[in-house]
Amino acid sequence: MAEEESLAQLILEALRRRRKATLTEIIQEIFREPRPQDIERVRRLMARMEAEGSVARHVEPVRGPVVRYVWYDARPLRRIVARNPGRTVTETQLSQLLGIPKTEIPRLISFAAERGWLKPVAAETYRITEKIYRVQKMRAWRTSKSPWKYFTSFGKMLKVPRQLVLDNYAPSEETPILSEGVHGAVRIVVYTAAPEKWPESRLETIMRGLFAQEGITLEIFSNVPYIDKTQAYEAEEIDIDEKPPELELDEVDVWLWIAKEEGYTLAYHYVRRPWGWTYERYEVR
Repeated sequence: MAEEESLAQLILEALRRRRKATLTEIIQEIFREPRPQDIERVRRLMARMEAEGSVARHVEPVRGPVVRYVWYDARPLRRIVARNPGRTVTETQLSQLLGIPKTEIPRLISFAAERGWLKPVAAETYRITEKIYRVQKMRAWRTSKSPWKYFTSFGKMLKVPRQLVLDNYAPSEETPILSEGVHGAVRIVVYTAAPEKWPESRLETIMRGLFAQEGITLEIFSNVPYIDKTQAYEAEEIDIDEKPPELELDEVDVWLWIAKEEGYTLAYHYVRRPWGWTYERYEVR
């Protein structure tokens, strides 16, 4: 994983410097004598980065039916969108802000429009989305075996899906804790301008991938008689101020909480990178 992380950083650095590059140009910057497996690793990582919105791909005609793929660093545009909700910008302004030729701007705008970040309002003029949605899926596990020993604490106020309250897994929709006996929970949340691109099935796939890669066993042991589980999916429009400033649009944010008999909660914060999951662990009292 460390090798994949280093390679992804080199790809992003090459795009940051060049602003625009073909796959061949990126590979030439990174490898002196690339092997077939090196080229495949770069292709794989760039596909992942495109899916998460870090890079943008554009199909550029060469002649006749011949085309080539050109890649852009999309992170500066994503930061502009996240920090300027509702602002009207022109192609000239975007060119200046991003430091790339105006002739290249329509290609990035096409990428941003697909994600609902920008909408045209006049010729060469666009409005940054004002609408932000919080899309989240939570799964929680509760034990009936000495339930008074377990209290899952978030360490801060969180907005949880209403279904968790209806199922008596949470005392309220805005809460710092879950109900007695809830010994584990996982939450995947995405802040996005296009909630339709984040259906429950997509979040479920991400969740199961995390369980498999990190060896999380809460799901496996939910089959025992004294453990129940619930899950909920929710997408709702929110004020832009409700989006944590440290999260970018369409960035997957995952928290896992495990309540311990000793009275504290272990909290794991997972971040999905092109090279895999990284995490930090905290102890919540």
